[in-house]
Amino acid sequence: MKTIGVAGNHAVHANPKFGTNYVNYIQKNYMTGITEAGALPIILPISQPELAVDYVATVDALVLAGGQDVSPDYYGEEPIPAIGEIDRHRDAFELALVKEAIRVGKPIFGICRGAQVINVALGGTLYQDLASQYEPLAVKHNQYPTKWSTPTHQLQWQRPNWLSDVISPKSLVNTFHHQAIKDFGTGLVLDATSSDGVVEAFSDDKRQIYGVQWHPEMLLMAEPESQKIFDRFVALV
Repeated sequence: MKTIGVAGNHAVHANPKFGTNYVNYIQKNYMTGITEAGALPIILPISQPELAVDYVATVDALVLAGGQDVSPDYYGEEPIPAIGEIDRHRDAFELALVKEAIRVGKPIFGICRGAQVINVALGGTLYQDLASQYEPLAVKHNQYPTKWSTPTHQLQWQRPNWLSDVISPKSLVNTFHHQAIKDFGTGLVLDATSSDGVVEAFSDDKRQIYGVQWHPEMLLMAEPESQKIFDRFVALV
């Protein structure tokens, strides 16, 4: 059975359920998408970046999940007032995972923040905040309080790609982000945008690197067709 390493998150604030017991975790929907695709998910807890070599060696492919903003110093910028929460420990570990997976030639799939981390690892940059930095903004890219599982905006495909025969050109996707890819990292090619031009998907077929800005794992709760995205990634591993 193929093994898919899923980079986890961790609690960094005290909360009513766990207090100061700062747990490692990952949303169960990622596990569902991977197991239903016939692969075995293995959660990779945040650790020292130098352990990325050993973590990547234990899996056949890597998935990077959503979460906090990426610290802008990793792409040479100072934080603007509108930036959200960052977690440099998570950033450093995930950037190391991406670089190691690329070094040894293992497939990578990034979702939302995960796609942004891939881009930064390859030398790309981000809009720290679309509302204050992206002039053509015309779509609501953070649909809250609308439910995670509700698709809200369309994709505009820019070229044939790994999802062209999986997702209908008329499909709607969900969206929970205020950051987005600005300049692409080395080797990444645009696959899809929103109607206002924000990057929604990219890939590098040669190195088997894939990223989407929406959350297919959350769409699984109401849109079973999203399972085909996980099926396709696992099939490529």
